[in-house]
Amino acid sequence: MNTGIIKYTLGKLLVILAGLMCLPLIVSLIYRENMIDVLSFSLPILISFGLGKYLQKKGDSSGDFYLKEAMFIVAAGWIIFSLFGSLPLLMTPEEYNTPIDAIFEMVSGFTTTGATVARSVESLPNSIIFWRSLSHLVGGMGILVFTLAILPKTNRNSSLIMQAEVPGPTFGKITSKLSDTARALYIIYLIMTLVTVVFLLFGGMSLFDSLIHAMSTAGTGGFGNRDLSIGYYNSRYIEIVLSIAMFAFGVNFNVYYYSIFRTLREGTDSEELRVYLGITIGASLLIFLNIFSSYADKSYALSNSFFAVTSVMTTTGFVSADFGTWPLFSRLILIFLMFIGGCAGSTAGGLKVSRVIILVKRGINQVRQSLHPRRITMTRLDKKRVDEETETSVGKYFALFILIFVVLILIVALDVNDFQSAFTAVATTFNNVGPGIGEFGPLGSFAEIGLLSKISLTIAMLMGRLEIFPILLMLSPYTYRDLRSKSNK
Repeated sequence: MNTGIIKYTLGKLLVILAGLMCLPLIVSLIYRENMIDVLSFSLPILISFGLGKYLQKKGDSSGDFYLKEAMFIVAAGWIIFSLFGSLPLLMTPEEYNTPIDAIFEMVSGFTTTGATVARSVESLPNSIIFWRSLSHLVGGMGILVFTLAILPKTNRNSSLIMQAEVPGPTFGKITSKLSDTARALYIIYLIMTLVTVVFLLFGGMSLFDSLIHAMSTAGTGGFGNRDLSIGYYNSRYIEIVLSIAMFAFGVNFNVYYYSIFRTLREGTDSEELRVYLGITIGASLLIFLNIFSSYADKSYALSNSFFAVTSVMTTTGFVSADFGTWPLFSRLILIFLMFIGGCAGSTAGGLKVSRVIILVKRGINQVRQSLHPRRITMTRLDKKRVDEETETSVGKYFALFILIFVVLILIVALDVNDFQSAFTAVATTFNNVGPGIGEFGPLGSFAEIGLLSKISLTIAMLMGRLEIFPILLMLSPYTYRDLRSKSNK
């Protein structure tokens, strides 16, 4: 492994993290918070900046690296961001009693999961609330993608880093230069976020609340500043705005780029987009038909159904109504949506719609071949043949996903006796959704879950966001033997 490039890149990330933490520090000063709240960001900024500069000095930005180094950099970068990003929370002991609690919260923030250990979000300082939602904004598109977007110079192998971090079964640049690709995606991303802020302001939200919820929506994370989430505002307008915004951020961002800079037809001619839209509409109607008898206002039942579907499928996790009390049929639909997730190349979690399409088509083809052994079948996506390597990798990923999911349920079952709660606790963290059903439902918290389960679910959130393999590489002892052998040469 090229240890020089690893040290240099991780050092660069720490310097960037120090810069990002200056924003909640400014919020703390604006709201004239206590000195301890100001210091809770000032000290981590100095620590992150100092260590980052040291690692950059010890590292080397030159030289080649390969996919293995890229995956290690991505996994280590996310872990470092989460560890150092949790330092301000450690200085807020009212809600984060242990280092694991603080780390769980920030991993949940950067992975855009939105699961929390805070018992009362409204008791948190505004600076911490802002930092939690800002972590969604940065983590939504990707920490390393953010780095590539803001830096003018990148290594010629940097596409491997973006490939390891951007979710989905395949990766492709939309411009010839990688830095331009990252920059174009982030410009679209930030413009959409600002548009969401403006529409929320029209709905009567304060500027601070609008920023908080727009950043959380953009990252499809779900952190807010109210214990009742979106239900606090009791506003049909705000729910509709956020429903549309959540759906929009669950779309592959390549769709927006092609629609804006090429042709609308080229951008929207996407099978994944059509299936994503179809699932959203279909699930919303099914849930509406299942719950409308419980609502006096049928239009409100429809808007609640659409809000819950977009919130869960895009893995945002905002709540307008306690869907944990809905009929079993509706709850099962929402659980299925947790696993599907949004589109590849979006900020949403889950398996991704494109993978589900490939898995379903592959299954149908295998049935056809079993009935007609001489029949030649092929899997197509967007009228193009899916190569055998991609098809095989999707199957392997799904098998590994199920295996890890079962192991996580067994671990959580040591603390939780209710199967529904244990199952959805894993589903909501592994798929980066946020709220589950049962004990960890929309109005619940992960504060009381055991230490082993908290650690396991923290790893699950990272695995879900980085799609398993970079974290497995980090956990493998062979990785560190390789690092030691290279450093001794």
